[in-house]
Amino acid sequence: MSSKYDLLILGGGPAGYVPAIRAAQLHRKVAIIEKDEMGGTCLNRGCISTKTLVASASLYRRATMAKKFGLQGALDFDYAAIAKRKDMVVTRLRKGIEAHFKHLGIEIIRGHGTLRSADRINVEGRELQTRNILLSPGSVPMVPGSMNQEGVLTSRDILAMDTLPESLIIIGGGVIGCEFASIMSSFGVKVTIVEMLPDILPGVDADVAAVVMKALKKAKVKIHIGQPAEQISITPDEASVTLGNGTVLTSQKLLAAIGRKSRTSDSGFEEAGIAMDDRGNIITDDNNRTNLPGVYAAGDATGKWQLAHAGSAQGIAAVHEMFNAAPRKINADAMSGCIFTFPEVAMVGPGEDEWRVRGAKIKTSISRYIANGKAMGINETEGFVKLISKEQDDTVIGVQVVGADASSLIGWAVMAVNAEIKASDAARYIHPHPTLSELFMEASEGMGYGAIHG
Repeated sequence: MSSKYDLLILGGGPAGYVPAIRAAQLHRKVAIIEKDEMGGTCLNRGCISTKTLVASASLYRRATMAKKFGLQGALDFDYAAIAKRKDMVVTRLRKGIEAHFKHLGIEIIRGHGTLRSADRINVEGRELQTRNILLSPGSVPMVPGSMNQEGVLTSRDILAMDTLPESLIIIGGGVIGCEFASIMSSFGVKVTIVEMLPDILPGVDADVAAVVMKALKKAKVKIHIGQPAEQISITPDEASVTLGNGTVLTSQKLLAAIGRKSRTSDSGFEEAGIAMDDRGNIITDDNNRTNLPGVYAAGDATGKWQLAHAGSAQGIAAVHEMFNAAPRKINADAMSGCIFTFPEVAMVGPGEDEWRVRGAKIKTSISRYIANGKAMGINETEGFVKLISKEQDDTVIGVQVVGADASSLIGWAVMAVNAEIKASDAARYIHPHPTLSELFMEASEGMGYGAIHG
């Protein structure tokens, strides 16, 4: 049987559909296998869905501050309409992907795909042969032990709701938990976070996480840190959680937000000989290749990052490798990320805490929002920009931002870290005034003679 395809991709999320587009741009015959909606978790029940809710919550939150801007009147919300708008945004983006596929000649094969060998995938009885394979099956919510019971919500469940609970316990104070706490509390839901670790947002610098913690408490979110959820009881009317110290918490609903795990157990990977680690992640090398020749992997299932943009970058790099296009190498120490809480968090590269654990000789500089004219004008004075540079030569190796519009501002830092810009040089770049971008210039000045505005 001759190969019909140059590339078959298993999974239609960002780690699948983005490299499919690139392969088609390289004039390759591509098909993508997906049994669910195109766009994966990110588009349909993750990144885009939550950030559309964040947009509504942010606008409503700003409206409650109207008097501080000299404005009169009140604004109310209709959560069913908010949820409907979220679905509309998702549908429109999904249709856009499918239209782009049609234009590029990318075939969508609907159904559950099973890997048979290095050049074959079976889709519900249909055998497909290909020269290359990209595995991008994604991940699923992690719901272990006592949480694995009827009535416990996952992120997928809560995004499908068109009404709000009066109260909500969130098990997990990581990215997912804190984002939903910010959204729900903005709409008046009584939220409680339970995190077994000593701090929320593990992996983020402690001083950054502290700003988010303060903001959540100001929004009346109750936070229990350093306490595991020992026992969970769910009835149609109430959720009950007993903590390790004996404290009993109750709410109308309970959300499990303790993370996600690779979806690698139901697609024949092990049977086909794909090497996986003890957590079920697909093992790949620096070129995104698995142990089977011609088979690559990208996205959450590789266990490297649970970030849509990281999965897309891995997928594009894999396509460039398999078709001998210009090499794309991923620098793990230049990966960026955002957390859409109020205020937002954004970062690129390891943080100060991680660099110090590594024993690196670094220096840091902080520029605070409260010293920025634009931040004062828009009444967003909480937070700061922190630059991290090498002590020996001033090269910027990490940036963490917590504050308004951090997710948009981090683009400056992504360029700085990847281009290995020196803080002393960045201080010379003339930023427009008044803008939040000046925070980077001020922090860069702080590495040398000192920030102008503190």
